[in-house]
Amino acid sequence: MAVHSFRRRSVAVRLTFACFIYLQCAAAITGSVYQLDSEYSGANFFQGWDFFTGGDPTGGFVTYYSQSSAQLTGLINASDTSPVYIGSDHNTLIGSTQAAGRPSVRISTKRSWTHGLFIGDFDHAPGGICGTWPAFWTLGPNWPNNGEIDIMEGVNQATYNAATLHSSPVCSIAGDSRTMTGQVSNNDCAYYVSTSRHPGYNVGCGVRDNLTTSFGSGFNAVGGGVYAMHWTSDYIRVWSFPRDTIPADITNKTPNPSSWGLPAANLQGSCIIDQHFQGHKVILNNAFCGEYAGAASVWNSTTNSCAASTGYSECKAYVAGVPGAFQNA
Repeated sequence: MAVHSFRRRSVAVRLTFACFIYLQCAAAITGSVYQLDSEYSGANFFQGWDFFTGGDPTGGFVTYYSQSSAQLTGLINASDTSPVYIGSDHNTLIGSTQAAGRPSVRISTKRSWTHGLFIGDFDHAPGGICGTWPAFWTLGPNWPNNGEIDIMEGVNQATYNAATLHSSPVCSIAGDSRTMTGQVSNNDCAYYVSTSRHPGYNVGCGVRDNLTTSFGSGFNAVGGGVYAMHWTSDYIRVWSFPRDTIPADITNKTPNPSSWGLPAANLQGSCIIDQHFQGHKVILNNAFCGEYAGAASVWNSTTNSCAASTGYSECKAYVAGVPGAFQNA
């Protein structure tokens, strides 16, 4: 995996992964130039990340390991001769009633950014497996006040990526199909606290990618690919590129989003972006169950039902009792 950060520049990641972040500069005549700000890849990959070891904020049945524990148990590996590896435990039988869940990894960059082009290059991602909840995302301090941008996210046997914003009130997206290829699932990005008069709301504003190669088994079958997120004061846009369609300018580290065509998700509308999204760190993690993957309505969904395909009526019991299912997670 490699991750890069650019300012109107780009970033890349993979599980086997690399991440690049670019920053955008104005240039006379040519318009915009993206300069590589940060690259996370190779043997030094983990030097730029912090390992989260607290309880999962989304109620996941997961234990996040420290860097030393993850190295000792083989959950991570970084070298200059092979892709960065970040995985989850697939050997241990766990009691489904115990508090500590299946060991996994959650890392966040030591640095933070406001605006940029973030590109994650993944050879493989842990999607398409019941019980899993992988994500490549960015997060600001004091959630939800400084926002969250989910670049790659899905649960269980999902076959399409979902790009989503979470924010404080008031922020919504327009969902104009002329500006993107994906399908809007929700327009309201804001998180609302539950009260005695109104239920809480934390769905976020999301767009489902139309490519079956954008997530899960379809993504892995084509050798993975690239997720790119372009964040400016005017919009937040997300693209997914299967391995054989990655633009040459991304491969050459001279990204030019204006040449990529319509994004899968164009996240803009009635939202002052700079008011709701500030100081984000890049996060990569794989959770199990929790508020999304483990929700009864999702686990027992009539589409790709994990209850039906696994024979387990509850997510925790499956994740605890069938470790071999997560060899590729």
